Amino acid sequence: MPRARPTFVHSTTRACARSRVLWSAIVAGCVLPGLSACDRGPVAATPARSAEARVVRLAPIVTRDAVRNVTIFGTLFGEEDVLISAKVPGRVSEVHADLGDAVAAGAKLALIDPTDYALAVGEQRAALTAALAKVGLLDLPAETVETAMLPEVARALAEEANARARLDRARLLYERTPPLLSEQDYSDIQTQFQVATTSAAVARLSAEAQIAEARVRESALRTAEQRLADTVVSVPREKPLTFRVAERRVSVGELVTQGQVLYRIIATDRVKFRGGVPERYAGRVMPSVPALVRIDAFAEPVRASVTRVAPAVDAQSRAFEIEIEADNPKGALKPGSFAHASIEIGAEAGVRFIPEDAVVTFAGVSRVYSIKEGKAVEHRVNLAPAEQGLHEVLRDAQGRAGLEEISEVVVSPGNLRAGQAVRVEAGPPN
Repeated sequence: MPRARPTFVHSTTRACARSRVLWSAIVAGCVLPGLSACDRGPVAATPARSAEARVVRLAPIVTRDAVRNVTIFGTLFGEEDVLISAKVPGRVSEVHADLGDAVAAGAKLALIDPTDYALAVGEQRAALTAALAKVGLLDLPAETVETAMLPEVARALAEEANARARLDRARLLYERTPPLLSEQDYSDIQTQFQVATTSAAVARLSAEAQIAEARVRESALRTAEQRLADTVVSVPREKPLTFRVAERRVSVGELVTQGQVLYRIIATDRVKFRGGVPERYAGRVMPSVPALVRIDAFAEPVRASVTRVAPAVDAQSRAFEIEIEADNPKGALKPGSFAHASIEIGAEAGVRFIPEDAVVTFAGVSRVYSIKEGKAVEHRVNLAPAEQGLHEVLRDAQGRAGLEEISEVVVSPGNLRAGQAVRVEAGPPN
């Protein structure tokens, strides 16, 4: 008798048939009776919808001349940067200025104890008075002195004149016939005249020597007076500038030596930028060329111009140094700051600019979009930093400017994709 087939085969067959029916029903958009509760109910088919066109706005690409600059880095310096040193040694008795104080030309900064220097002045003045007294003068004349007017010289000259008169009378008596004066007496009178003449010459030389000594004493007095004046440490008077104290290196009571630095002061009404320009720009950077000076502390640059250009290129750096002066009335630009300057070196014609809001940047790559046959076209561009809402389109390694084949770009593209259908609208996009 033949054996019956297992019932599970029929169950499996029925299950496969049921799956095929269910798949057919889903594809057909209907449900057969007898399905489980979770599969029961109508399944609505979603009809395919055509993609709607994206509404966009366009902005023109601007073509114009562009000013070209070279950017260099350097340091700011004050118009004058002065180290104030002690001209005489001594103990500091007063300090009149501290860090940040504004000090005008000639202003007093500190005082070195003047006691010893005042005593030296008195000593030299007394020595001068004594030297003048030796020649009978109260003051030393500025010009040459007529020594014949000096008492000692005048007395010697008077004695010489008297001896000359006696000699003349004796000669008359001696030359008579017979002589009324002996030869010995006449010889004595001649000797007396010679002595008087010599004494007058000696008196004149002595007076001149004493006057010279008085002049030495006067010079010593002036030196002592200058050293007394040097006890006052002050701002130089040579330039009528307003300085600020950058460093105070001395305190009251400190014993200082000659030449020791006490203060550092800087004139900050104007600042100087100094930096090196590559030698390839030697023919285009010269005095009076416009420049912008920037420091990190301030967003806005300072307008200035090149004032000095070095006559030679440094052999090590292959750059030449320039100096740019800028006004700094409020002292905002601080000497010693790191700064960079943009120097105008000419203009380039036909440079293309695009609006800042037309650029999409992702992962360091900048893109803009144009429209061709109703679809978005992507363009990768190399751009300069935005200025006044526009990016300059930079040239590539082959010298091509880029975007030369289009005249308009999509503004505010957002998530626009290449190939996406677009529709241009004059108003703002949806």
